[in-house]
Parts: sequence; structure tokens; C-alpha cells
Amino acid sequence: MNEPVLGELTLVAVDRRRVWAFVGICLFAGLLAIGYAATVATRRARPAGADAAVPLRTTPPDKPYLVVSSAEPGERWGRLVLVSAAAPRAGVFVTALSCERTHMAGGRGACLRRDATSARYSLEIFDDTFTVRHRLPLTGVPSRTRVSPDGRWAAATVFEQGHSYAEDGFSTRTTIVDTAAGTVYADLEQFEVERDGRRFHSPDFNFWGVTFAHDSDTFYATLSSGGVNHLVTGRLSDRRVRVVRAGVECPSLSPDGTRIAYKHRVGRDTWQLWLFDMQSGTDRALSQESRNLDDQVDWLDDGHVIYQLVGSTGANVWSIETGSSSASPRLLVEHAFSPSVIR
Repeated sequence: MNEPVLGELTLVAVDRRRVWAFVGICLFAGLLAIGYAATVATRRARPAGADAAVPLRTTPPDKPYLVVSSAEPGERWGRLVLVSAAAPRAGVFVTALSCERTHMAGGRGACLRRDATSARYSLEIFDDTFTVRHRLPLTGVPSRTRVSPDGRWAAATVFEQGHSYAEDGFSTRTTIVDTAAGTVYADLEQFEVERDGRRFHSPDFNFWGVTFAHDSDTFYATLSSGGVNHLVTGRLSDRRVRVVRAGVECPSLSPDGTRIAYKHRVGRDTWQLWLFDMQSGTDRALSQESRNLDDQVDWLDDGHVIYQLVGSTGANVWSIETGSSSASPRLLVEHAFSPSVIR
């Protein structure tokens, strides 16, 4: 039996904005490598014991805890580790999995990774013991992934290279997977789209950045068309979405379901962290986080979001309070990326 493949290539036109986004994904991988080298060099230059490693735990931390991919030099590099949300420096529990992108909820996890032997990408569905239950091939570079609160569904987004019609082009593909069966449920491009009460369709549709509501059926995502990024919402059971507004990338729904944290474009390939209040219809920048944020954030709780930033010392996970525009970001987990929260 042939394995299901996520994201079959489609002949769609692509604009230069998405080309720059693809470049950004490649740069992310490169920056992680640069950060790794810089961290190793820095540590070698320090006296012994000046920067002791975070101790290992023999058991997982109590909830709430973070699941992150480790950027720690050495054998932990890329491994999924568990860190206490309340005391992240108290120790890490190292799992057997390695992931480039990951998310976990409801006792199920999604791991997007590259196989070291075949150099091919795959989506691995794992359980709460971090045992892989299903593996599905991917057709492009991992970009985003999310698991629904009940663990029933996983959304995986990849970047796909185009065919000869667009030598420098690519497209995104977002697939919904049934985590229990390990089968593809739908491709979001197969869903019917509505805008301003009318059917909306274009051959250049690209979806990414899925975030699920508490019912695990309702979801939000980004839809790009004609160079404009739209926030859309829909229900998996309906296979239909509607456009909410423009200007939102990589949405992340708050635990109380009232706000969406997202990355707001401020330059050709530069983004900052913004917050959209769905009840009032207003949005604002979290102005004290002015660094370039190319990530889909997660919510630590109703009042804080967490996100990765990549710099000269590698990747780190930060947190910031969302209730005030004057709140300052706080370093939460050093040498880590792709965080999610287990409550």
C-alpha cells in the first residue's frame, strides 16, 4: 500500500512576496546553523563551568510545561525536550524525537522533520509517551504545524518548489491529518472560500498558519491571494472558510478564544508581533518586542505569548505579556525553538 503524501504539487502562479517568504524559511535554517557555530565558539572561549548546562530530568515536568526543539550544542541538538513553564532552568527532560517543527496538544503531537538517511521530509504523529504512531511523507520544506486541543487533528504546512513554469517560484500547501488513523483528511485548497458573502476563488490560493479553537473543529488560518494575506476562519466538518480581514499572518488563537496574536508585516521580509481583539475588532502592536519575528507564536496562558527568535547566539524562546503595550519581552528558554505549551 502506498503511503499518503502531504501536499501534491500544483501549477499555480506565485508572486515575489512568497519568494521572499521562502527565502526567509531557508534563512531560518541557515541562522540556526550559524547560531549553533557561534554558541560553540562562545562556550569554548569561556572558562570551564562558566555556563553550566541545564540539568537533565529523569521524569517529565508537571503541567504546564513546554515542548521545544533543542538548539543546545552537542547530542541534544534538534531533540524534543520538555521544560517546566514555571521553572524553565530547573531541568530538561530529553525525548527520543528530533523535530524541525513541532506542536503538541490533547495527548498527540506533530513532528515535521528531515530524515538524515534519505534527506526526505516527513510528518510524524506521536503520542504522549513520544512514541511515533504514524509517519506520512511531506513534499516540501517544513513551515508550520498545529495540533487541535483534543489531539484529533494535525495541520501541516510545507513550502513546495514549482515546476518549469516558475523557476524561482514555490507555493505553500496545508494539509489536515486525522491523527488517530494517520490519514489525510483534507487539503485546505479543496475548501470553499467566501468573502463578503460571495464565493471567492483564485488559482494562486495559498494557506498556512492554522490555529484551532477549543472545539477542535473551528480553525483560523492565513490565506494569501493576489499579494494580500487574509485571516480566514472555518470548520473542518463544513470544508468551508470565510475571509475575516486582511493583513494577518500566522494567527494564534488565545486560550479564551477572544484574541489572535500574529506577525504583522513591516517590511519586505520583516515582521513584528501584533494582537487582534476579535470582540472589539481592534488590533495593536506589542511595541516593546521590536525585533524581527518570523514565527507562529503560541500562548503560554491567557496573558502571555511565547515565540522563537534567531540571532547571533542561535535560537531562543521568549515570552511577553499581552495585556500592555509597554510590557518587555523575557527570555524563557535558551537554545530552543518551535515551542508549544502543554497545560
